[in-house]
Amino acid sequence: MEKLKALFAQLRSCISPVYLWLLFAAFILWYITKLGGTYTTDHEIVVVIDEKEYDVNCTIRGKGTDLIGYTVSSQRSRFEIPSTELSFDKEVTDTLGRTYRHITNTSLQQALASRMSNIDVVAVGAMPVIESVEPII
Repeated sequence: MEKLKALFAQLRSCISPVYLWLLFAAFILWYITKLGGTYTTDHEIVVVIDEKEYDVNCTIRGKGTDLIGYTVSSQRSRFEIPSTELSFDKEVTDTLGRTYRHITNTSLQQALASRMSNIDVVAVGAMPVIESVEPII
């Protein structure tokens, strides 16, 4: 511990505190500048369909500042989508008479894109098969 204190004292005598503050300010400005660029990333989103939650992996693209908002805030990563807004491509009935449906990725992608401002939904991962709540006509 004494060696660490001696090293810190020696560095402090060689490096000015003003220099360290300017170095810190330069780092912050560089970071803000880099966040202004457009980035693509994978992000897990919680989708609530007919009061049931599903985790969906999405590829999203946007400015770095907007992407940080979606990755940090859990409220901005949860979307409620009624099943009436989605389209389905497969229907399967099990032995108990329950009907399961598979959501098309494009309809889920469009529903998410309409709810995410300033962010482009590039791709949506596989969605699990969901149980049909209302009778299919």
